[in-house]
Amino acid sequence: MTNISFDLVDIIRTIQKQKRFILIITVAGVVLAGALLAIKQKKFKAEARFFVNNPLYGDRNTLFRAVDTRYVDYFGGDDDVDKILALAGSDTVRNRIIRNCQFQTIYKKDINDPKGYAELMSIFKKNFNIKRTEYKDVEISYVAYDPVTAANVTNMSVKVLEETYRQYYTYIKNGIYTSINDQVIKLDSSINSLTDTLANMRDQYGIYSIISPARQNVIVGEVKGGGKGYGRAIEEIQNIESIKDQLVADRAHYISALNEFHATTNSAMDFLKVITRALPPVQPAGLGTTLTLVAAALLSFFFSTLYVLMMAYFRKLNAVER
Repeated sequence: MTNISFDLVDIIRTIQKQKRFILIITVAGVVLAGALLAIKQKKFKAEARFFVNNPLYGDRNTLFRAVDTRYVDYFGGDDDVDKILALAGSDTVRNRIIRNCQFQTIYKKDINDPKGYAELMSIFKKNFNIKRTEYKDVEISYVAYDPVTAANVTNMSVKVLEETYRQYYTYIKNGIYTSINDQVIKLDSSINSLTDTLANMRDQYGIYSIISPARQNVIVGEVKGGGKGYGRAIEEIQNIESIKDQLVADRAHYISALNEFHATTNSAMDFLKVITRALPPVQPAGLGTTLTLVAAALLSFFFSTLYVLMMAYFRKLNAVER
């Protein structure tokens, strides 16, 4: 079997012989790349960056703490960032973004048609990107043919994410608020009923002294009066008064809790802090004209050279076999 030699000298000689062909292919590649750049519609990429705030700072136990003074970090942890990334990939958030940004007008699709809606969701998914960085902030970007559209969609994505993320916590707090408020309404009814009962008994027996044993800080004076059933009336008033006083105390505690939970749902507390707002980009996305042409020239030169060398090697191989 004959060994075929195709060393560096052969490679250089082959390139020198076919340099005209290589040059033509390289120039053709550059021209083709330039033509494609001129024909292809330019895309623009807008970016925004934000930090995730720690949701514990909007918690009732943090805002109104009196004893526990544990340090709570202002910045959210990895778990909070994971929740933001999960929300960004949900259909609920994407649906709100495409509707708020009027995708049906931008991309000329019928959002009420299932097929058109699916195409709009696919367009958003293709051009939208969200990722965390090594500095624990989150970067959002969107690519569009119009720079203003790219910036608007990016900023709207941040807004919808913040509202959805905050709503997750406020929804739970509003549920607690409603539960406590219902209990306050029941307490109001019970207190009013007990008040009417006590008022009738005091008027009936003429007992107007404070005789509630639940009010430990009140010194009970001498109770004047007498007659049949007077002693039992005092005992009943004490029993009813102690229950009413406890319900009044519970009601005051519940109202205090209602105020605290209402404060934690205030929209003034943002759960995302934007550090870089998206602006309409000036330069199109991608390598740019110069870098694209240079890359096209290098790729054309490489593949044309590779083709020339392979053809020379096979010709040499066929010549030896014959």
